[in-house]
Amino acid sequence: MIHAQVEAEGQGGMRRDQNRGTREEGRFWRITGQVVLLVVVVGGLGVGSWLTYLWQTLPSVAELKHWKPATPLRIYAANGQLLSVDGPRLRDTLQSQQIPEQLRNAFVSAENGHFWSNNPLYYPVSFPGILRAAWIDLIHFAPVQGASTIPEQVARNFYLSPKKTITRKVREILLAYKLARHFSHRDILDLYLNKIYLGNGAYGVGAAAQIYYGKPVDELTLPQMAMLAGLPAAPEYFNPLANPKDARSRRNYVIGRMLAHGYITAQQAREAEAAPLSAQYHNEGRNIARYATQWIERWLVSQYGADMTYRSGLQVYTTIVPRLQTAANESVAIGLENYSMGLDSLDPKHYRGPVGHLDKAQIEQALNGVRPKLLPPQDPANLRWGLVLSADHAHAQVSLEGQETVTLGQRAVAWTAGTPGSNGEQHPVDMGRLLKRGDVVWLRHYVDPGWPANGEDWRTAVWKTPAPGAAGWQLTQIPKVQGALVGMDNATGAIVSLAGGFSYSLSHFDRALYAYRQPGSSFKPFVYAAALDGPELLAHGKSNYLTPVSLIADTPLKIKLPNGTYYKPTNYEKTFSNTPIPLWKDLADSINVPSVRILMHVGIPYAIDYAKQFGFKKSQLPPVPSLVLGAADVTPLQMTRAYAVFSNGGFLVKPYLITKVVKADGDTLPLKNCALCVTQPPAKPAITPGVAYLMTRMLQRVIQDGTGIAAKPLGHFLAGKTGTTNDEKNAWFVGYGRHYIASTWVGFDNNQPMGHWAAGAREALPIWIHYMKTALADEGSYPFFRPQDITQASINPKTGTLESDGGETFDFLSGFLPPASAPEIPLFGPGTSIEMPANATTPSASGNGNGGNSFLQQFGNSPLHNPPGNNGNGANGGQNGGNGPLF
Repeated sequence: MIHAQVEAEGQGGMRRDQNRGTREEGRFWRITGQVVLLVVVVGGLGVGSWLTYLWQTLPSVAELKHWKPATPLRIYAANGQLLSVDGPRLRDTLQSQQIPEQLRNAFVSAENGHFWSNNPLYYPVSFPGILRAAWIDLIHFAPVQGASTIPEQVARNFYLSPKKTITRKVREILLAYKLARHFSHRDILDLYLNKIYLGNGAYGVGAAAQIYYGKPVDELTLPQMAMLAGLPAAPEYFNPLANPKDARSRRNYVIGRMLAHGYITAQQAREAEAAPLSAQYHNEGRNIARYATQWIERWLVSQYGADMTYRSGLQVYTTIVPRLQTAANESVAIGLENYSMGLDSLDPKHYRGPVGHLDKAQIEQALNGVRPKLLPPQDPANLRWGLVLSADHAHAQVSLEGQETVTLGQRAVAWTAGTPGSNGEQHPVDMGRLLKRGDVVWLRHYVDPGWPANGEDWRTAVWKTPAPGAAGWQLTQIPKVQGALVGMDNATGAIVSLAGGFSYSLSHFDRALYAYRQPGSSFKPFVYAAALDGPELLAHGKSNYLTPVSLIADTPLKIKLPNGTYYKPTNYEKTFSNTPIPLWKDLADSINVPSVRILMHVGIPYAIDYAKQFGFKKSQLPPVPSLVLGAADVTPLQMTRAYAVFSNGGFLVKPYLITKVVKADGDTLPLKNCALCVTQPPAKPAITPGVAYLMTRMLQRVIQDGTGIAAKPLGHFLAGKTGTTNDEKNAWFVGYGRHYIASTWVGFDNNQPMGHWAAGAREALPIWIHYMKTALADEGSYPFFRPQDITQASINPKTGTLESDGGETFDFLSGFLPPASAPEIPLFGPGTSIEMPANATTPSASGNGNGGNSFLQQFGNSPLHNPPGNNGNGANGGQNGGNGPLF
């Protein structure tokens, strides 16, 4: 019993212990439950308060009903053609009715398949999508998966940053609900399609359609719509220009989703998936006048600030004529390439080799349309890149930008062997040694070098450009030499074309406006005009006027300088004819020594004052004997303006590029502090119509039988002048017809010589001829207007005196005819020595046309909105690359 009692007591104790444990465990769970409940309540209150706070601090979305995006700057040509759309965000905003329904379907399929649903589980926020993204992020320990619906993306794009944080995500969700309360599905989709970033600077489907396909959205095909719809997920990764393989895969995924949602048929899907990628970069092609629009943008920013310039919808109307601007770009590019290839002169140039070489994997990428990274982002000027596929002794197969295969024959590479022999035949080139598979090269449409036949005058040889594609492709290379061209309306000063270099994409420096270089013999006409202007000479107490037939001695000359040394000018050929030469022929053949005699005859101070009437500043004109040979520092724009005085009858026009600037509301902005804006009056008298006409007649002789004879086949009434400086550092041609005037300059940015045979007639004149072919295409051939103060008389060409019977007829200023008898010794006859006044400036020892030592520091692709400082050389130095003084 005792045992039983003890056992019973033991069992009772165990039950008591169990009961006590049960009670303690129950108390634990009650306490835990209370704590958890407290945490949940407090946490819920906290989260609720936080969400309430976030909701209350959300921005108002009602303003989106009247949303107007930042509108970019638009610049138009003279005919209304759009030249440029520039701004921090390139955007073409579309109205709802402008957006094709199938384009909406493509984006909905790609980004938010349940978008049209009203199921709260999926719209405006997809909770299954959030859970799926959270799980994937947890697996990867990083925020790698997105789950934003279209309303959420609109909320983020308009109000939030792209930074991935919990707070931003919650605000995004709340804003999505807020948007759904105020806007319909369609309105939200319209906001999305006009705001979403689609790569390559395009915001919105309107801009993207232009960038990738060069057309409006209503002309897009189904595969093109699908291509755009696939971009929001990763605009850079799925970029069809940079990653065509991935872009194609993404496009076909979108097509599959459209099929799954019933937006297209299976047949449409198969055809769309089989379609090739047709995307190309189209934005740069819009702007054919990048140097001109650069100046316009810098002026606008200086006056109105960057925000107003690029975001307020300004519209700028210019004087650029698209066909002439295109001709200017092409002419400069081909001319500079020809120099680099040795097609322009007797100096053989050397092929520098391919741009680079691709390995096997890179070749495959290039053949799939991937642009090799060793190339600049855009093809410069008129060039296109090619990939050598194979080459044997006589031919080479080249893939043209990974799209088509072209064959290069001997004609395409002949220039790499140097200039032809005396019989005009070119040495054969071993293509297999010149080119290797994988080489990346530059190509252009074939240009006939126009080498003169045996015995033919080199001055008449000008390169020819067959119709694109008619003569195949030609191997070329990016030139190191630079050039510029300014085209202008003679009478008004309207700048119709402006090419500031070989390619804007390679160098932003505008040589047409800011390259101060010495003009060589192209400066002579201003001194010759001073000598012909009898009325002006008489007004200054001088009676030593000359006429076009005055005889000037071409004999050695030395001028004693104030420091006791002698300046001895020489002719281009380093020889003398030792005969008297008529003044008009001195100019036509660009003979130096007679020109210096003419300057000394009228006097350097008088010549400088006279040249100022053509728009030059006195600081540009050094008082030295070599002034007449181009010792000044001038720009192509200044030379264009100065020669226009001859072409328009004696008026100094103010060149202008901008006609008006209009705000988005239609109001016109005042054109203040604008060097290249239209002004009233547009011109002022500079010289008499008679002097202008005499100079035009003499400049016509330059083209008829002088240094500009290569332009004679153009068949119009044309006038102009070549120019070459010492050591062949600068080559010029400035010329005009009845309507247009153009100046061309060629030279190195570092002012190095171009070679012994380089000259204005070889380097600059062919560019001018190619440009003027377009400028003259729609014009008749009319003679220059003869003013009333011109008289014709017969003269003896041997003596330069009046001839009563017979003789040759010339034009003269009324009242300022040649003498009846010839002087015993022509002007400054043989052996003449001249002594300059003691207070005169000592000229450069180099004499004729020696440029400064440092022309400019080429600043290449410096930021457009942060123009560099001084870039220039010579007497004046350059102006800043932005909006500095131009004349």
